[in-house]
Amino acid sequence: MKPTAIWLCTIFTLVSFALTMGQSTASSGSTSGDANHPITDSLSGSGTAHFVPLWLSTTKLGNSSIFQSGPRIGMGTKAPGAKLDVEAHDTNIPAIFALGATGAPGSEISGTDGIDAKGGDAAADSGTANGGAGVVGTGGATSLFTTAGPGGVFTAGAGGGGDGIDASCSPTPCFAGNFTGDLNVTGAITAGTKDFKIDHPIDPANKYLVHASVESSEMKNIYDGTIVLDGNGQAVVELPSWFEALNGNFRYQLTAIGAPSPGLYIAQKIVGNRFTIAGGTPGVEVSWQVTGVRHDRFADANPLVVEQAKDERERGYYIHPNLYEQPEEKGIEWARHPELMERMKERRTGAGAASEQPAWER
Repeated sequence: MKPTAIWLCTIFTLVSFALTMGQSTASSGSTSGDANHPITDSLSGSGTAHFVPLWLSTTKLGNSSIFQSGPRIGMGTKAPGAKLDVEAHDTNIPAIFALGATGAPGSEISGTDGIDAKGGDAAADSGTANGGAGVVGTGGATSLFTTAGPGGVFTAGAGGGGDGIDASCSPTPCFAGNFTGDLNVTGAITAGTKDFKIDHPIDPANKYLVHASVESSEMKNIYDGTIVLDGNGQAVVELPSWFEALNGNFRYQLTAIGAPSPGLYIAQKIVGNRFTIAGGTPGVEVSWQVTGVRHDRFADANPLVVEQAKDERERGYYIHPNLYEQPEEKGIEWARHPELMERMKERRTGAGAASEQPAWER
């Protein structure tokens, strides 16, 4: 037989053998096997439309917990409200846990982020559309005797130098942090300025009024300046038009500069946003200071309570427990969110790091 005829015969035989094996496999369910994919004799099982299948055993398929509806994927829900919608229905198990990669010892490789999220951009040709938020967090509702869950919890990495939150705003104008409601800080506040900003007392619809802050047991504002006395030893100090709308309960101080003026006094207290100095030596410069206590609408609606009793839940706990020789667990946040603080401590101290499972699954 010629070589060409031999090759054609061989190819025909191989193709026939492959087709025969394929038919046999389809009918019996057998597959070629190895250590990771054992040979099986038959496949069985059933499933539900839109559920991604799951190997329930080496020979049986069934539903997984992953549900697909069009372009949306749901886990724990058959009505996903997002591209990926994960709902945890088991107690004490987070809906999502993300763990960044750790650099190997000696590799000089940084760890990776647990989660990176970027909000979508607004339509470039729109004048009114807004960009989407990178992350939106809402805490769980409270029960009868507990507090609601926080919208977000952030802890710096162990070893120092990290921040609980890094926020930036560029380009301005915008806020690196924008809070609606009260802000509680147990440590120091460091800032270029610390200001209050309220609706302007005499034009609240159109203006703001901004003042630098002064710490006191009262909502106190301090104003000062210098003025030269006239030929009668008098001077009228003009104050801003909003002065009396913002302040009350005035206190005065006067100091003569360059020459004594033992008779210096306040001849007319503040009326019509001005006051009068008299009794001084003509031509003498006088340094004046006026202190006022805020009585604008915001201050009146939110009076400063200087001494405050801790509520029943917080009694026995401290803002800074270490200053009173108390353990970390006596901190105020441990009274407010004990389970959350325990999980945070475990992650910070590396408890359970040898296990591949998160603490809530062990």
